[in-house]
Amino acid sequence: MNDSDWYEVTEGNGLCQGDLLFDCPFLILAQKQKWPLDAQSQIALEATKADLVVMTQSCDLINDKVEDVLLAEVFPWAETVKREVHQGNKFIQSNQFRKALIAGNSPGLSLLHKRVDLPAMAWSVVDFHHLYTLPKAFLEQFAATAGPRLRLRSPYREHLAQAFARYFMRVGLPHDARSFEKEGDVPA
Repeated sequence: MNDSDWYEVTEGNGLCQGDLLFDCPFLILAQKQKWPLDAQSQIALEATKADLVVMTQSCDLINDKVEDVLLAEVFPWAETVKREVHQGNKFIQSNQFRKALIAGNSPGLSLLHKRVDLPAMAWSVVDFHHLYTLPKAFLEQFAATAGPRLRLRSPYREHLAQAFARYFMRVGLPHDARSFEKEGDVPA
């Protein structure tokens, strides 16, 4: 398998699940923003840019069933490692973590294959901890001016959607059933 299997190159304003939008601008609340606001306060926003991937399903985008598009942030692998090590996670540097990421066993993260041809992309990670919504009309205008861009092909697009679903469908049980394992009693 080579990197061209993962992506097709697209242009124009059409959006599909798995579209990569590099340096996409959006607004976030300023870090200094405090709650609650008093009557004279204004909400402070900061403009920023990030590499994003469209998570909203293609059928909803194509059939105009949504006004807002869900996006997840994409980070180059090297940046992901640097950020995690800085936060004290040295396990991310291990082969064991890489294997788990490849197998899809790293909740909250999904691996994207590198691409050498233009538009190029380093090995990257979609981080489901960094989600945003933007108006569909705005994203269509941005996509129209972005030039050639990458779109995940099937089945990689569905693999990303499945990783996203697995992350959000996790269930944390409110009780500890480990005592069942320790008891070891087997009924006759």
